Amino acid sequence: MRVRLSAILAAAALGGCAPAPSPAPAGPPARIVSLAPSITEVVYALGAGEQLVGVCAQCDYPPAVASVPRVGGYLVPSVEVTLARRPDLVIAAPSPGNREAVRAIERAGVRVLVVHDRTLADLWASIRAVAGALGTPAAGERLVADVTARLGEVHARVADLPPRRVLVIVGHRPLVAVGRGTLQDELLTMAGGVNVAADAGQVWPTLTLELVVARAPEVIVDAAMGSEAGARELFAGLTTVPAVQNGRVVMLADETLLRAGPRVPEAAAALARAIHPEAFAG
Repeated sequence: MRVRLSAILAAAALGGCAPAPSPAPAGPPARIVSLAPSITEVVYALGAGEQLVGVCAQCDYPPAVASVPRVGGYLVPSVEVTLARRPDLVIAAPSPGNREAVRAIERAGVRVLVVHDRTLADLWASIRAVAGALGTPAAGERLVADVTARLGEVHARVADLPPRRVLVIVGHRPLVAVGRGTLQDELLTMAGGVNVAADAGQVWPTLTLELVVARAPEVIVDAAMGSEAGARELFAGLTTVPAVQNGRVVMLADETLLRAGPRVPEAAAALARAIHPEAFAG
């Protein structure tokens, strides 16, 4: 609620001082603001990183982005700071708190491109949309082909192995898992796993420990970014769960799993190593 309120206040404040809308300039943009880490990675992968004049606070890859000015958080971008960077294109992904801020930027006359980041299909569409906006559609097709090929290489390493039942955790308290219909669920399948929370009822289901016991995962991948000790404490009492019995609770301290960008093959490879370490031995 606080995040949404901040975005609304920012938009309201802008309403009294925003410049009059002006027509969007023709041709590829020269000054781009990215409001999401995944978008920033796509822009760099398309060779347009030098055109970024602003990014969100969570944009931390590639290292070159460290020198690009910040325009607020992924959930709460600053309308005023974004406009102060004088962008001719702002690229955003929908988040619970940025809707009003993005609308305010658009009302100020800045061209806005909104791309989605929930599934692999969204990733292909967003790469093509960003490449199209940059005037480099061929680069977009090359990037899609490259990411697709690298995902295929990961899948090929585990394709002949029996799938394992896997629970992927993204939050400890409450216990939040990866559900069906997400990019992460798709990567888990490619990595040779069967998502035991796929039918838990939501995209990001909240689970009880009793349900974890009932689903009996063979591997638990903990991507909650919490402490390793905290994860061990959380699952230590689940002695009937095969993953706990066999020491297969694996920490995955890698943000690529939660970022729908060109590094998704790295996320799939990390999952595959956690689920089928025998495929990467030697």
